[in-house]
Amino acid sequence: MMLKQRDIVIWLNHIEGIIHKDIEHLANYFYNIEEVWHADEKHIINALTDRSIISGRIIENRNERFVEKIFGSLDDNNILPLTIFDSAYPSKLKNIYDPPYVIYVKGNKIDFDIPLISIVGTRRATPYGKWAAHQFAKELAKWGVGIISGLALGIDTCGHKGALDGNGYTIGVLGCGLGQYYPASNRALTDEIFKKGCVISEYCLDTPPLKYHFPARNRIVSGLSDGVIIIEAPEKSGALITAGFALDQGKDVYALPGNINNIQSKGANKLIRDGARILLEVDDIIENLKYRYPMDKMNEKQSIKDDLSDLEIRVFNVIKRNPINIDLIINETGIKASELNPILTILEIKGYINQMPGKIFTAVE
Repeated sequence: MMLKQRDIVIWLNHIEGIIHKDIEHLANYFYNIEEVWHADEKHIINALTDRSIISGRIIENRNERFVEKIFGSLDDNNILPLTIFDSAYPSKLKNIYDPPYVIYVKGNKIDFDIPLISIVGTRRATPYGKWAAHQFAKELAKWGVGIISGLALGIDTCGHKGALDGNGYTIGVLGCGLGQYYPASNRALTDEIFKKGCVISEYCLDTPPLKYHFPARNRIVSGLSDGVIIIEAPEKSGALITAGFALDQGKDVYALPGNINNIQSKGANKLIRDGARILLEVDDIIENLKYRYPMDKMNEKQSIKDDLSDLEIRVFNVIKRNPINIDLIINETGIKASELNPILTILEIKGYINQMPGKIFTAVE
């Protein structure tokens, strides 16, 4: 059986218990990693020194049947394996420290060469944080910027949904295999991303979501990106790990300022204090991306339709400036609450505004 370099690393990646460092040791020991398939057992043992169990499993599974089962499973699940030896492997990821030898990709749209921004943050996001993640993702999508995140609850979920709602492109990076839905509550979102973007993982199909996978996953999130946005994050969080990877990789880090009394904003606020770019509007990101990509807005803001009344237009013009509470809308427009409520309902039905918790209204951009 003739296996090329890419086939060898895919095969090795499916050996139970093997880790990235094991493959690295084999690649460094042998002149060509293809030699692992034919090498004497003693050389494999020497290459992995104190990893005798892994050496034994490599030798035990060095057969055509095992390899055919791997590639058959990938084909059956419509998964594309990309190895570091492939020209289609993302160049942004190849240039980071400790890039994965293999990433598994599933989706109807796979594009790593467009401008890509990560949006990450806490799972326990505030309504403001969720709104900001969704809104920035949606606005970036209109500029043709893809959104990357980790498909976790909270900020990650809102970032993915914002990209999709903006008819944009999004990439989910998992800390488990592509045969798993994690978290289970994001199954529908994951399936939607399969249709309109892609989901990737460095782990084999049925690998469970183990705790230590997620910090490692974050180096891929930042590695694929041109910049990382931290929306809300406590002082110790996975989002700050992602920010750390991004800084080490020479990527731009943006942080959304938050309430100094909110524990979920402390990490982002400290990043700003320590030199991260403060994020106030989407132009803060677009201006930096313009140095690397030709940036043109894909979907200009729609004008207000002729079927809105003068009062509806007045209310909409107040809301579109900033998210605003209903009491402030009453103060700014002079419209009574009894008249305002049906106007807000009409604007929401027609798709011009969204209502957030606390009777806060935002314009649909």
